[in-house]
Formats: sequence, C-alpha cells, structure tokens
Amino acid sequence: MAEVANLKADLLTAINADGGTGRYDEAGIDAIHALIEKLIPHSPIARPIDEQAKVAGPWKSLFAQFGPKHTAGKPITHETSFKLLTFNNLPDAPLRLLEIEQEIHDVSKDYNNVHIIEPIDGSLRGHLIVFGHYTIEANTPQRYGVEFSRVGLLSPDGISDAELRQAFGFEAEQALDISFKPPKLHSDVVYCDEDMRINFGSMGGVYVMSRLHHTGNSVAFD
Repeated sequence: MAEVANLKADLLTAINADGGTGRYDEAGIDAIHALIEKLIPHSPIARPIDEQAKVAGPWKSLFAQFGPKHTAGKPITHETSFKLLTFNNLPDAPLRLLEIEQEIHDVSKDYNNVHIIEPIDGSLRGHLIVFGHYTIEANTPQRYGVEFSRVGLLSPDGISDAELRQAFGFEAEQALDISFKPPKLHSDVVYCDEDMRINFGSMGGVYVMSRLHHTGNSVAFD
C-alpha cells in the first residue's frame, strides 16, 4: 500500500510540475508516463468489467494527453473550437476549454464527456456535453467501447439559448442539441481505485482523473 501511495503522490507531483500552465517538456511527459506504467500493475480493479460500479461516477481530468506523444504539450485549458470537440457537428466557432469532466453510469451505460467552456472573452460559462454509451466485453475486461451519438450546449447558470448562441458567435437558428451517427472509439481503464483513474484512449490519448463528489451534470448519480 505504501508503494502505491508513493507512486500516486509522485504522479501528482509530476502532473503539478507544470506550474499551472498545463504544458510539459519531453522530460516531464516521460516522467508522467513512467509513473503510470509503474502504477498499472497495482490497480485494485484489474477487471473493470466485474466492478463497473466502482469505475462509475463523475471524474475530473488532472492530466490529458489528447493524442500521440508529440501533442502532449497541449494543456487542458486551451483555445479550441466547437467543431473539433463535437466531431464536426457544431460550427467552427472558437471557445476556451477550461476543464474536462467525464461521467460514467454503470446501470444506464452512459459515458459522457462534459467540457466546461467559456467564450474567448470569458463572458459566461457553458457546458458542452458529448453524450455516449459504452459496452464492455469479457475478452477485453478493461476496454470500454464507446459510441458518442449526441452533443449539447447548455448553461449551468440558467442563461438562455439565445444568449449562449450570441456569446459563442453562433447563428440565431443554430441547433444547440444535435444527434449524429456515432463514431466507434474505445478507452482502456488501466488503473482505478477510490480516487484516481487512468485511461488510455483509442486515438493515443492518456488521461489521469480524480474522482468528483457531485450528483452529475449529464446523468444523475445517487
């Protein structure tokens, strides 16, 4: 137990070594990857298929490598666009991504990414939710096969749809909730305990997450 606690503490130290910028040099990325590899064999949940309720819940991304290693310098907080975050289903309008949360429900099989965002001018907050569902098979007990099929932009503060459209530069008739043909992706839960989860994504992403304790933004938790 002491070894695992020390590895987790070292991993959090390596993640926090960015000085709040979210940017890491090659040595920093290598250190994070090395600590993750050391943690994986110690996962208390070796077969997530058998303990889905323990993997479920709202989680916050502490470290997000969005693709192959050469893209790892992109911080979680950065400027991007609706088009990039929604599989081309919302316009190519700019936004600032502030935080990423993920909400997994073991009964409904929801697997939703909640992006906490703001316009470039910082005038308000919004939630951009990419809704998905997961399946998990006996022959790949760590692998959550995910199909995202809907995106929605909403305000946690009761701001109207019209105000959201104006703030983010959308046309007045732009739909804020869109269903689409789901791309098939997967995410491997390679480490999970009571407060930390590590996933490897199908597109080369590496994610370290911390468990949250709220009732959910996209799906209700007890």
